[in-house]
Amino acid sequence: MLTAADVGLVTDVMKGINAPESLIQSITALLTSNSDGLVDTRVVPVGTDHFGGSTNGFRLGVNAQMAHQEAEQEFQKLADSLRAYSEAIKIWADDVRDVDGSTNAEMTMRAAALAQVNDTIDHARDQSSSSTMGDGQYTEPPAAGDGA
Repeated sequence: MLTAADVGLVTDVMKGINAPESLIQSITALLTSNSDGLVDTRVVPVGTDHFGGSTNGFRLGVNAQMAHQEAEQEFQKLADSLRAYSEAIKIWADDVRDVDGSTNAEMTMRAAALAQVNDTIDHARDQSSSSTMGDGQYTEPPAAGDGA
């Protein structure tokens, strides 16, 4: 059975990657219902005497016990790997969110700097122009020999 912490971890990861709430609820329900069905499911241990009292029967029983033990260990490894994978996705989602946040902050800072540069350029342009510029009047430049 999935623990509340497992379901919470999956939910956090899904929220971290901005999954729709309906998808999160659907996956959570699927995980919970599937895990609830496994609560009382146990592989019955096989004793060495289940295959009879002969040497071959005893050997089959030992092999069955070893296989059972290996299967349990592998399922535990699988569960641990899935938890680690889920945690890795959560860390990745947090990193993406942090990168998005720092990128947004960087872009805001650059936009403010660009706005300041634009304001400075506008101010310099306004200071360099006179009120008669562009009024449509033409003034003849002085002649080259007038001593100007």
